[in-house]
Amino acid sequence: MSADKRNILLDSDFELLLRKSVPDTPPEDVVDSVTPWKKAIDRVLTGLALSAVTFNFAMLNYILPAIGMVMVILGFRALRRENRHFGACYIIAVIRACYFFPLLVLNTTIYHGVVYGSDWITVLTVVNLLLQFVQYYCLWRGLREVREKADLDPSSGAGVWLMVWHVVTCLLGLVGNVGWIIFIGMIAAYVCIIRSLLKLSRELDEAGYAIFAAPVRYSDRALVLIIALLLLVGAVCGYVFGSSYKMDWTVSQNTVNSNIEDIKSHLLELGFPEYVLSDLTEQDILACKDAVQVISDVTDHPVNDGRTVTTKTPGEEGSGIDYYIKQDTVYDTKELKITGVAVRLPTERESWIIIHHFLWTENPGFFGTECIQLWPAYRDSGGWSDGGVLSGRLLYDKGGVTYTSPYHSLGSETYESDSIFWGKQTNTDIFAAFSMPNRGSNQRGYISYRIVEMKEGMIADGWINYLHHNKYLQYPSYTAIESRKTGIWSEGKKFKLVQDALQFYVYDSGGYLIN
Repeated sequence: MSADKRNILLDSDFELLLRKSVPDTPPEDVVDSVTPWKKAIDRVLTGLALSAVTFNFAMLNYILPAIGMVMVILGFRALRRENRHFGACYIIAVIRACYFFPLLVLNTTIYHGVVYGSDWITVLTVVNLLLQFVQYYCLWRGLREVREKADLDPSSGAGVWLMVWHVVTCLLGLVGNVGWIIFIGMIAAYVCIIRSLLKLSRELDEAGYAIFAAPVRYSDRALVLIIALLLLVGAVCGYVFGSSYKMDWTVSQNTVNSNIEDIKSHLLELGFPEYVLSDLTEQDILACKDAVQVISDVTDHPVNDGRTVTTKTPGEEGSGIDYYIKQDTVYDTKELKITGVAVRLPTERESWIIIHHFLWTENPGFFGTECIQLWPAYRDSGGWSDGGVLSGRLLYDKGGVTYTSPYHSLGSETYESDSIFWGKQTNTDIFAAFSMPNRGSNQRGYISYRIVEMKEGMIADGWINYLHHNKYLQYPSYTAIESRKTGIWSEGKKFKLVQDALQFYVYDSGGYLIN
């Protein structure tokens, strides 16, 4: 065999070995580094779609926009050096992220309602919408410029329609409820716009348009991890430091006053519960001076789910039924003791002091905010009027010392609730908002108010609605009083409602408890 033929064989063997050593498809990271256009623009368009169309269940209205915001940042970060319009898109994406992500953290605190209701957040929301419109405009101009570079038709109607869609969406948001037909139409229009933009992107890719990805200090994965870590740390801080009210706990001071002691002795003789009387302030005890009658009612309430007990009862002979099955919920523990006390005063017109007292006999775990809503005896009644006196306080014990605090808020509030049975209604009730400490024991408190008779022979009917926060994590975080004002259907599994009533007849001869 000649030397030339041997060289040819050696060359062919070398080429065969070279082909086998190189994979048919290059690694994805190599492809992205060589032709990063497709990956970047796909991220941008997918991110815009996730940010614009959300669903109000399973927290998708927060999760999808957050993912979309990150994808838009990553996409424009790679394209920011391609032209000045894509560079502007990247800057706007970063600015909008600095507005959006702190709000996600703020939602882990109970103060987001106050922030959202402020004037400056309204201004920021308007600015955010304007920046989004500018971002769409810059995207449109950036696409025109790269199509010109690729010798393609620079017209991009989809980019114009994207801006129009944004304006129409903002106008519909001002109108309010626009119906399902318009909503579905807007969704369909947005899908068509995004598909058109994807088609334009594919034309650029098929034309062989290539860019060089802008250099970055952190990889995409590192940037995503940094954002996720910041959100996680912010959320933890929000739940730890922003999920409850700041209360003014101080050591309870017991002063010796012979006048007060005489009144307490008299009230005890009338049947006033001693554990309730010991929690009253001196002012509230003095208000009961010369009382002529005391009515009290005590009920223990569970705040747990209990356990299900199944019993089988044999059926009657000849009925064809072997046995009956009955399921009951049994509560082995009833953690909340509610006591209603009514004190009749020696006045010309019938006048009573109503006291609603609660006592946690076991610590259920306090995870945030608590709320008391009173339906006072004069509510929706022509028989009684407001006596103009409202007071109360909170207490707990620790290490043999009693601590006390005023409520975070206590007073009458007018609010609007929405019910599936009665629609929107405007009510005025007494509300107390507060947070209890997990430390210590015997967490308790009371609210006292006064009623005056307007019409004889009327029943005194006073209700206490105690809303306990029994789940730690909720998103967005909201207070018990916000939940209660919204309506009973908003409480869900995050709160536990306990209701108790103090009801009694009133005659000239005295008051009689209704069992």
